[in-house]
Amino acid sequence: MARTSLTEQLVDLRRTYTGENTSQATPAVKAVLRGLPADRRDLVVDALRGRADARGPFLPDAEGHDQRTLECVLLRVGLDAASHLQLRPPASMLRPAHAFRAVEPLPHPRLHLAEHAVGPLLYELLPRRDGDWVAGVPGLRVTRHPRSVELRLVGLDAAAHLAGVDDRAWAEGMRYVRNLMAGRGLRGDFIDGPLTTAERDHLDETPHPTGAGSLVLRRYHVFARAPWVRIAGRGGQLWVEWPEGLGVARVADRLLHPVFGLPEAVETPGAPGELGLSTGWYDVFLREVEPPDPANEPALAAMEWPRGVTGWWEPPHAVR
Repeated sequence: MARTSLTEQLVDLRRTYTGENTSQATPAVKAVLRGLPADRRDLVVDALRGRADARGPFLPDAEGHDQRTLECVLLRVGLDAASHLQLRPPASMLRPAHAFRAVEPLPHPRLHLAEHAVGPLLYELLPRRDGDWVAGVPGLRVTRHPRSVELRLVGLDAAAHLAGVDDRAWAEGMRYVRNLMAGRGLRGDFIDGPLTTAERDHLDETPHPTGAGSLVLRRYHVFARAPWVRIAGRGGQLWVEWPEGLGVARVADRLLHPVFGLPEAVETPGAPGELGLSTGWYDVFLREVEPPDPANEPALAAMEWPRGVTGWWEPPHAVR
């Protein structure tokens, strides 16, 4: 049997972090390898054997504060959108619910969405006004392209793209958004153009998050087998939790990998039941929580949710 080439090893590893397919990951890996002198290439080989550190080039992080901020926002919004997916009929707390299927870690990342995720993500993303209240992401603006949607934050030099969201996917997603808003009695005054006073006031009170969320977003596929993921942030600290099953130590090892792990991260003490990682600038604390009880799944799946709980609500059919 032929030995696996260095390129193949790196592509396979990168895909476990990003969820990319081979055709997406291979050109990126080859481009980095072509630019490496012989001694740096040897360093990568040593890193794969656990004898060196080559983190960074093969899974690049966000460039600059503005881009990190947008990606932190997208991680939070993506996890909020995932909670909608848990209620997609038949509702389940055990079925993996993730808005992001894959993340191409480009300077302006391309986010590939899971099935059914467009509507929930647009609901959590699009800023809208209801009196003095702003829902969605204040300052977020979208530009629709034939097969993608470009996301930006007003005033920041940052962008990301929702891949594969064409006119049909957009229309289907907006049906979900409007159905859920109607069920909750919310107005549909979506905001576009310059930053509004209401958005500015909201951001003065609650600024956009920044920090380690971008590092996690670009490696989100590490958590793909968990039913769900939750985060909480404070300053430069980020807590990431999921139902037990993946193993905290195993996830930490992945995030400390000498080629694809968080650059410069080392293990650091955490609270009981947590495992901490520190880059020197940011801290990430990992923890598992009690998993959902499988015995509750049949009742959850059979639940008839009232209007306004989920955008998949449909009026009851008349019995003849």
